[in-house]
Amino acid sequence: MLINPASAAHLDDATPWNDLYKQAAEEQNDLVSEVRTAVEYGMHDPEDSVEMACTAAETAETTVQALSSPWSLYTPQDAATVASALFVQLQSSADALQELGRAVGRIVERGEAELVAPAGAGQPANLGDALQSLRSVSDTLHDLVARHASTTVRALHAAPRSAPVPADAHETVVAVAALLTNQHDGAVTLTSVHEDGEYDPEDDSGFVCGCYVTILADGEEYNFGRGDSEWSLHKESDGHELPDGSMVFDRWKTLGTSLKTAHPQQLADDVLRVIKADCD
Repeated sequence: MLINPASAAHLDDATPWNDLYKQAAEEQNDLVSEVRTAVEYGMHDPEDSVEMACTAAETAETTVQALSSPWSLYTPQDAATVASALFVQLQSSADALQELGRAVGRIVERGEAELVAPAGAGQPANLGDALQSLRSVSDTLHDLVARHASTTVRALHAAPRSAPVPADAHETVVAVAALLTNQHDGAVTLTSVHEDGEYDPEDDSGFVCGCYVTILADGEEYNFGRGDSEWSLHKESDGHELPDGSMVFDRWKTLGTSLKTAHPQQLADDVLRVIKADCD
């Protein structure tokens, strides 16, 4: 997974630049698993070719969307892993263009299409021009990857990292409390329900350790914490007291990230934004 305090892969001179991609792809990733499961069944007919090409197009578009988020990457090492994957994508796209050209050639050899000579200057492009373009673009992409992939990935991976990335969800709660104490005008209180060192991340079932942060604003008490595998903020006045004295809430604000080790400032920004909107 990304956003670890230190990258697990060490990129020395003997380690290929695409090892970051390979490592990330091998970790738990439902989207990658879906594609790999499909490949296990075999890729043999036009339906497979069309489906995989469309899947690649969709993922390329959604990668642009994901990277456009203000918090899309936390560290240069995150960026190095993404760059590694994108250069592999370029390399595979170049290979796919070559295979497309060969596939069209086989169609021609079967007599199911006519290959004409490339059109002259100023003439409309034809199939001959298209096949030349496929080869040319493929060569350009291969050359780009050969010249820039390793340098780019290694430079990002070696860049100094200063993001305060927590090691587990409890550290995230503590870090958010510290940021809110400095950035919010009202009182901020961290309530811990266990002693230091007692929280075991392996026992986390989506509700962390029960620790939470109370923020006072405009006469209202807000509570920040984690439940059902999400970070959320709720107002104390929205609670309903049960006969046993416990409180339940049927209204809350789910924050913009569900990562257990999210960047604390990302969560603090979300909390302050919700409180400001509520108080305005």
